[in-house]
Amino acid sequence: VVDSGDGVTHVIPVFQGFELRQHTQRINIAGRNVTDYLIKLLFLRGYHFNRTADFETVRQIKEAVCYVGYDLEMENKLAQETTVLVQSYTLPDDTVIKVGRERFQAPEVLFNPSLLELEVMGLSEAVFHCVRSCDVDCRAELYQHIVLSGGTSMSPGLPSRLDKDIRQMYLDRVLKGRKEGLKKFQLGIEDPPRRKHMVFLGGAVLAEIMKDRDDIWISRETYMEEGPRCIDAHYNK
Repeated sequence: VVDSGDGVTHVIPVFQGFELRQHTQRINIAGRNVTDYLIKLLFLRGYHFNRTADFETVRQIKEAVCYVGYDLEMENKLAQETTVLVQSYTLPDDTVIKVGRERFQAPEVLFNPSLLELEVMGLSEAVFHCVRSCDVDCRAELYQHIVLSGGTSMSPGLPSRLDKDIRQMYLDRVLKGRKEGLKKFQLGIEDPPRRKHMVFLGGAVLAEIMKDRDDIWISRETYMEEGPRCIDAHYNK
């Protein structure tokens, strides 16, 4: 499971219903970082947005026009030689701004954290590293069922970019350049349409399943009387 929300991204391996917690990867880069970087890029274009007051406005711009580039070389060429990527956006005060290469440059921080001067793994690297760190017997199944979750995973182009990057890493690091081996490599990126609310939906399903099990619930009266410590005491018996 690749869960990327507003503040953090987690890559969590799950095999036969069990979370392999020791192999979970955490990246402190997510949607908020994309928005921050978009503010910087728009400033370079001549549009001045306040990081505090205008953050929500820029987040809406991000969700409306940004996408993950599949081929950065081609995207940069299109941005430099044509105007096909330029898109207009109307701000709440009816001002119209034009956004071009910033549309794919901002989400690129998810895959290339060095743009933010951070020495951490990017999204594709984290997924590949997560799978490779697991036991060899479960890697094939993990590769075949990479499930996306969270609002940031809704970025257009993200599933195909992740697929491309992981295939390239597998070719370079596992197959050592032997392209014929890719024919046997099965990779599946699952992007459910409701993945933005996947965590809530999962919690709702779990609560429904467990609603009749009194042993896992804590009453409101108990919580009000004992506070948060009753949670640890109840579930760590």
